[in-house]
Amino acid sequence: MDRRTVLAFLLMFLVFTGYQILVGRDAEKRRQGLAQIPPSTTEFAADQASDRGLETRPVGRPVVAPAPAPAEAWGRPLTIEAAMEPLDRDQLEATVTVETSAYVVEVAGRGARITSWLGHHYTDARQQPVQIIPQGEQAIPYGHDAVVFDSAEFDLGRHVFTTDSPSRVQLTRGTHRVVFRLRTVGDLEIRKIYTFDADSYEITLDLELAAVGAQATTARTLLGVPRQARFGWIQGIASTEGKDRLEEASFRSFAGVGDNLELKRRGAQIKNAERVHGVYSGRFRFAGIQNKYFTIFGLPAHDLATPPTATVVLSGDPQRNVQTWSIEFPMQPESSGADAMASSRLVLYLGPQEAKRLKSYGVGLEKTMDLGWALVRPLTEATLWIMAQMRRVIPNYGVIIILFSVLTKVAFYPLTRTSTQSMKRMQQLQPKIKELQEKYKDNREKLSQETMKLYKREKINPMAGCLPLLLQMPVFIALYQALAHTIALRNTPFFGWINDLSKPDALFTLPFSLPLLGPDFNVLPLLMTATMVVQMRMTPTGQAPAQMAMMNTLMPVIFLFFFYQMPSGLVLYWLVNNVVTIYQTWRIHKTATPEGGSRTS
Repeated sequence: MDRRTVLAFLLMFLVFTGYQILVGRDAEKRRQGLAQIPPSTTEFAADQASDRGLETRPVGRPVVAPAPAPAEAWGRPLTIEAAMEPLDRDQLEATVTVETSAYVVEVAGRGARITSWLGHHYTDARQQPVQIIPQGEQAIPYGHDAVVFDSAEFDLGRHVFTTDSPSRVQLTRGTHRVVFRLRTVGDLEIRKIYTFDADSYEITLDLELAAVGAQATTARTLLGVPRQARFGWIQGIASTEGKDRLEEASFRSFAGVGDNLELKRRGAQIKNAERVHGVYSGRFRFAGIQNKYFTIFGLPAHDLATPPTATVVLSGDPQRNVQTWSIEFPMQPESSGADAMASSRLVLYLGPQEAKRLKSYGVGLEKTMDLGWALVRPLTEATLWIMAQMRRVIPNYGVIIILFSVLTKVAFYPLTRTSTQSMKRMQQLQPKIKELQEKYKDNREKLSQETMKLYKREKINPMAGCLPLLLQMPVFIALYQALAHTIALRNTPFFGWINDLSKPDALFTLPFSLPLLGPDFNVLPLLMTATMVVQMRMTPTGQAPAQMAMMNTLMPVIFLFFFYQMPSGLVLYWLVNNVVTIYQTWRIHKTATPEGGSRTS
């Protein structure tokens, strides 16, 4: 939870409790437009061979890597630098587009890296498929992967790989492999193999090193053993909600190393870039980045008996305002294949933050979701579970929120009744309290003592009015985290103009911007403010008319500013909460036995 949200909750609590105490005493190139994907050059449906994990060859005209040139053509003996120099430096860069039922992903030849991911099941603020990889000026034209030998580091990110894949692949079932190759003067071949699954957000990336010519023996002698593979994600993750300011606090990088979970907020690098930097070594579980609803992370191959020992680096790029991660872990020697030398595998996940999906990995990824402080998180998880169960029988999340709010108020009704009755009795004691104030106006210590004696004699707890709020605040904060960071509510409509419960319910946009509120005309916060005014007028109080008028004006205005840019689902919850509170207060007043004193309505 970001600092501004924490401050908002703190102020809300202070305002509420301060008011109750006063009564007792006085009685927040894809995003601007989706680039058109070129027409399909190849339609592909995976067959039984792909279901078995074999490489399938769609019909199409392949781009064939150039034939190797003899080492003598370079006119110099092989050196460490030449051994890693690409054989064809003028190779044209190709891009492969793979489409499944869930997403469209582009892999560029330079660095053989993923450069675009569009989700079919999610839309952005312009109702276009959501893009989670920065584009345009925010994009970066190279990668960060590498092979680390005994004597040198082979940086793969800026070299152009070749591929024999068609430029477009339509994957309807099973799996499909796209192989990128980079051959060096030293007759070494680097292969980056992407395996896509039609039914998963996972993309498996294999990095293989092979000896493919006469110079390979010399190159291996010069370079030494390939010890480490580095997988690096330096593209960052894009803003997907249309309002960077409201989404900023959700951007984080994370790493699971050993038993520790490391989290770095992007906003921290504004003051000091070192605050998002960290190096962690140990048993590697995962590393990644996230925005409010989506995540990009890597984790070890599923078939490993034990997680590898690795070094994870979390960092950032302040100029592009993105966070990055990289993983370096051992390459495994290859015994199969005549040319194989070593290989390494990373499982990539690009997609939504869904607790059920993340938890299925069994490595603690669900803990990377921003569900609040440690004390609140169990309540948030319980709230999500209850809402998920209700979703099985109720198709509309707006209705679920309304029912959840009503059930919460019913559960807290005994406390509400006790609180209201206590405040009413405090109101009835105001004449006696005023007599004490007049009698001991020159002796504050004596006034305090006599006032407490009066409370004890009348069996009144002046803080009882704060108890329901104190107990409901954790529930409210948990619900805030659940509604503000759960993708299940994203793009989910309620009715009418409320077409996204994860965003403010703008009925229309004004031709000007209101101070602190913005240009959107949001209806639910206004209705919530109106119910709050009614609720306060029904609250028993012994304040002077001027004090009451000030509080009835000030508190609703403060809460209007707090709630105006909050998710409409959360405002809907608080609106229903207010309506039920008004009804409960009315019932308590109606059924109360008159004991003298005034009754407000």
